Amino acid sequence: MNPAEIFRTSMDSLRENPVRSFLTSLGVTAGVGAVVALVGLFSGVGGFVESQFQGMLNSNAFSITRQNPDFTDFEEMRKSRSWPEITVEDAGLLADAASDYALVSWEARSMVTVRTLSETAAGVSLTGSSAQSETVMGISVEHGRYFTEAEFSRGADVCVMGADLAETLELDADDLGSSVRVAGHIYTVVGIEEASGSVFGASMDSGIRIPFGSWQNRFGRPGTEVTITVVPLDGEDFDETLTRVEEAFRNIRGLTLSDESDFYTVTQEGAMSSVNALLSAASAVTIGIAAISLLVGGIGIMNITLVSVTERTREIGTRRALGATRGTIVAQFLAEAVSVSFLGGLIGLLLGGLVVAAVGRLTPLPAETSGWSVAVALGFSSLVGLVFGVYPAWKASGLSPVEALRYE
Repeated sequence: MNPAEIFRTSMDSLRENPVRSFLTSLGVTAGVGAVVALVGLFSGVGGFVESQFQGMLNSNAFSITRQNPDFTDFEEMRKSRSWPEITVEDAGLLADAASDYALVSWEARSMVTVRTLSETAAGVSLTGSSAQSETVMGISVEHGRYFTEAEFSRGADVCVMGADLAETLELDADDLGSSVRVAGHIYTVVGIEEASGSVFGASMDSGIRIPFGSWQNRFGRPGTEVTITVVPLDGEDFDETLTRVEEAFRNIRGLTLSDESDFYTVTQEGAMSSVNALLSAASAVTIGIAAISLLVGGIGIMNITLVSVTERTREIGTRRALGATRGTIVAQFLAEAVSVSFLGGLIGLLLGGLVVAAVGRLTPLPAETSGWSVAVALGFSSLVGLVFGVYPAWKASGLSPVEALRYE
């Protein structure tokens, strides 16, 4: 028999038992559908996270923190908890040391309730900002102004609101100069920030900023930890600035050449690498679990093919008696096993693609079915049929023609 006849014969066999063929392929359908959907979804999650990080952190900025940015390194995360806190004194010394080549800002946060005479907003993020935060963090004020140097110096009771918070409190440009109560303390509104959007579903415009001195006096404590953010001055190389800042901060922390750094420098690229590593690990585990369905599907294909061999023993004997070779019998049963598996793969691909398309349309995730996942899914589903069909096909080809013809 030529390949076309073998394929036609295998299709005829599948059509004779359509329900059984469909049920046999369900394991492969589930496995392929899950793999295609998960690859598309994790790809979308990665793209979404990257876009959110780009909107959250200036690509030309880096932060100094005590928190380990590598979510997968639990030992380092545990060790960093014992390191000294990064304080405003550290930040001020770094700002002086790096003044020739970088701008240094620092911030600290707490949660407060903000009130006007008629409105209240609870759970508001209050940020104490340093003098350079406007430039370093890229803060844009739409109405009014940012803090002046004099207000920073004396820790004045003035504030700049996020656009969403101002809307919640029903404040607009006409209310600049009015007073609000921040955790019971009176502050004068001098500016309303330009809307920045949201990151990971959380609004970036629902907070309020005050000069760091005012925050420290009323909401901080001695040794309060701050987050330091640095940007190179115009014309300065990013990597060189990063190295010089690390060396300067090690000196501030009193570390010798043999001492390990007790802080982290976090760049946008580094933060994305950590998140991608976490997503890749989660993706591998999840897809591995989904791939078990392909194994189960393969076992089902082997089982049904063995049943088919038993049911068609006399047919096999007749064909062998008429001159069919063992290779022809092997090819026929392998073709049937691969066809069933490939059919399941096609259905799974369709279902997985529909899930990815629905997620891409109904959510912010830029999920899409990748070409390589389609090729791998279909190729792997065919391979499952081929591998698990070998034993039944070989068993069928080994039947004695005489014994097969006598089988009842």
